Amino acid sequence: MKKITLSLCASVLLLAACQSNKKEDIIQQKWQAIELDNPDLQKIIDEQNAFLDTVGNNTTPEQNEEIYGMRNIDSAKQSLRRELDDYKAMQQHAVENTWFDFQKDGKMLMNFSGKIDSASWYFDEEGNLMIDEMKLKGAGSKIKMKVISIQQDTLKLKFEEENMRSTVTFKPANK
Repeated sequence: MKKITLSLCASVLLLAACQSNKKEDIIQQKWQAIELDNPDLQKIIDEQNAFLDTVGNNTTPEQNEEIYGMRNIDSAKQSLRRELDDYKAMQQHAVENTWFDFQKDGKMLMNFSGKIDSASWYFDEEGNLMIDEMKLKGAGSKIKMKVISIQQDTLKLKFEEENMRSTVTFKPANK
């Protein structure tokens, strides 16, 4: 009975040790960003769309000139709509051109729309992913990202920057 208990305890400890390294093992590859979710930014975009859908609809050209400084609101709406569409396209381009390459030695390469940088990476005591330029270079920033999920085919990270919360979803990059 004592041997079975010891064997069971050893198996549980071995399994726990393997599981604790699992996310460290899974993350060690190149990950391509596929989606950015930022509710605060999306709210601003939705408000801008609502404004563009309604501005000038219930006013005369004279009222438009008094309120907005122009009579022809339709031209302004088209111009603002193009700017909003361009912004969304630039945001999508940034997502499509972002990747993280986590290396086994604790270093990583990051690409943000063609701007490649490096840092150290590690998981802190709470399981957050730390991207630490100071540790690698002696200067720079330290970014804490909450790991929402990490699996062989998906990495989802949440972070806060300038009071904006974003969640980025990655998939393994094609090699």
